[in-house]
Amino acid sequence: MPEVSRNTLLSVLMRDPDSGRVRVGGQYWDAIIWAIGAWTYFLYTGDHEFLDFARPVIFETLAYFEATEWDPEKGLFRGPACYGDGVAAYPDRYFTYGSGILSFAQYAKDRCVPQGVGIPMSVLSTNCLYYAAYRIAHRLSGEAQYARKAEALRQSINQAFWDEDRGTYRYLVDPWGGCDAQESMGLSFAILFGVADARMAESIIEHTVITPNGIPCVYPSFERYLPYGLGRHSGTVWPHIQAFWAHAAGRIHPQCLETELRALTRNALREGYFSEIYHPETGLPYGGAQEGGDRITLDWVSQKRQTWSATGYIHMLLFDLAGLSFHEDHLSIEPVSVSGIRDLHIEHLVWRDMEIALDLHLSDPSAPVRHILPYTPSASVHLEL
Repeated sequence: MPEVSRNTLLSVLMRDPDSGRVRVGGQYWDAIIWAIGAWTYFLYTGDHEFLDFARPVIFETLAYFEATEWDPEKGLFRGPACYGDGVAAYPDRYFTYGSGILSFAQYAKDRCVPQGVGIPMSVLSTNCLYYAAYRIAHRLSGEAQYARKAEALRQSINQAFWDEDRGTYRYLVDPWGGCDAQESMGLSFAILFGVADARMAESIIEHTVITPNGIPCVYPSFERYLPYGLGRHSGTVWPHIQAFWAHAAGRIHPQCLETELRALTRNALREGYFSEIYHPETGLPYGGAQEGGDRITLDWVSQKRQTWSATGYIHMLLFDLAGLSFHEDHLSIEPVSVSGIRDLHIEHLVWRDMEIALDLHLSDPSAPVRHILPYTPSASVHLEL
């Protein structure tokens, strides 16, 4: 859906009232993920006109957040977790009033920093996104400054978040001791983007908690929710995070892909659609508990037919099981073998103006197949691997 994708990317842009230049708007902490979206859109579509438009937007957005949310003392960007807009994703000290983490900036100004929005936490997932954005900026510009900034940020992330004794990353750092919870999105990004080296990636996988229905978004749930169940953003299973973990860990250990794929398949088949959030033990749709106003409420809804849950599942099939990887001039196909799945047939896969059909035989894990398919304008290709 290239037109929908392009319009979606354009819809979140804004013109800075001070500079007059275009940058990414929306929730400030994860706005920089737009750089990854824009680059991915280009790889799928080959839309050079859009890429020329996106370059200055990415550079301007990085500059804006460097000026407003960069912490030079820690060498990190401030801001909440990239998926964590709800206060249930954070320790007790961040609850002030309301269900969203932005309430902290409104009601706890005395505990905020004077720059930017002011929320004084730095989170693993968000900083990994900035690292990836710097690398994309370097690729788009060729300017060494972005490569230097990327490497400096990678080192700061590992210095601030890596816990050698526990063999994994911390969730967040702040003026009050931080938080050692398992942030599954951050762990996935650290592996995917290369913030963690091979030894660290193995250790992360070894020490990550997986529930019977997949990887929990944050683990464990914060204690204030335990009398009511689990927090909406802590302890529960979010399918898009399952997909990121399957993508990150599944290439190293296919069992990680199999676990998440089977769990989400089972839950979606039972309901007939993909829910927003699932209970980690029962697998049933479950919205969790979270503050609403000044008290914890239990009636948060797990939305039906959630797009990012469905696309996360499709991602596991196309990019993990089939092993598709799109590049500027070719498509790499490297299927992953998991138990019980013998064959995968894909047809009408459109890449730019090519149409591709694939028959993949996945039953022999000892014989991995890697095939490079060059981009050929207007071609129709049928591959059997």
